[in-house]
Amino acid sequence: MPSLRARGLAAALACVPLLALAPGGAGAAPFAFVTNQGADTVSVIDLATNAVVDTVAVSGAPAGVAADPRRGLVFVTSPDTHQLSAIDADSHGVEAQTTAGQGPLGVAVDSVGGRVYVADWHGDEVRVFDAMTLAERGRYKVGRAPSGIALSADGRLLLVANRDDDEVQAISTGDGLTLGRIGVGKAPFGVTISSDGARAFVANVQSAEITVIDLRGLQPSLTLPVGHMPYAIAHDPRRERLFVTNQEDSTVSVLDLAERQEITRIEVGDYPEGIAFSARLRRVYVANWFSNSITVIDADSLAVVDTIATGDGSRAFGNFILE
Repeated sequence: MPSLRARGLAAALACVPLLALAPGGAGAAPFAFVTNQGADTVSVIDLATNAVVDTVAVSGAPAGVAADPRRGLVFVTSPDTHQLSAIDADSHGVEAQTTAGQGPLGVAVDSVGGRVYVADWHGDEVRVFDAMTLAERGRYKVGRAPSGIALSADGRLLLVANRDDDEVQAISTGDGLTLGRIGVGKAPFGVTISSDGARAFVANVQSAEITVIDLRGLQPSLTLPVGHMPYAIAHDPRRERLFVTNQEDSTVSVLDLAERQEITRIEVGDYPEGIAFSARLRRVYVANWFSNSITVIDADSLAVVDTIATGDGSRAFGNFILE
């Protein structure tokens, strides 16, 4: 098995499209990597068949996840053992692990720049790691209880949801400087950046709303009510819709950004948390923490089309689809 360094160097030099480096080669269906916190595992799901094809042991109550299609790696945070793990997306083996703070949770990967960013919930900082070696490359001091994090497509802007400060912190990854602190709703958790990099979407757990942030001006532009305890958000850029997991309602709110309103709520499993959108398959995937399952939603019809049994305590907080 090639080392992380060898895989990273090969990816950096490759001239083939990124899709060809995904599991199974060019044209392969996307895969989901779902963290099961209660089982200390990650479920690997072939999204062409919606079947669990493997289960990877990852200790320490794994929660956060970020997929790197360029290197064919999936990064997982384990708050209980304070670890960041790198999983080979082809072999499903854990290639490397490193200590990532007092309580690593949110994680994001810059596929172009080769950096992994981890929010340390208890340490009030973001740690930066080399995606090829997992060597630590830096730390950013952030606000209290950082949870969800997101990167712009070019890797230059990092957003951190500081839950206990009711703000999102914008950081320039080039020099580590804080560009702004944007006040949002109460207890922000999941944060997602639009595909064009112009907006960010933040789920405010305790104020039952989402905040839209204008990333050019680094200020809120819109607030929309959703269900009880919204946790994470997926964005469908084609239809300009947001899908928001409402933990205590066991629903997903669907918001139309053009109409600036919620258009429906979809019943899913018990206590939904992580959520991701596959542009290739036009599907939304919802991790149900208490139901130990993934709910599959058709992004166009908004119908539930499947339910996939996973492991105990499926959280999948972050970008858990490799495509």
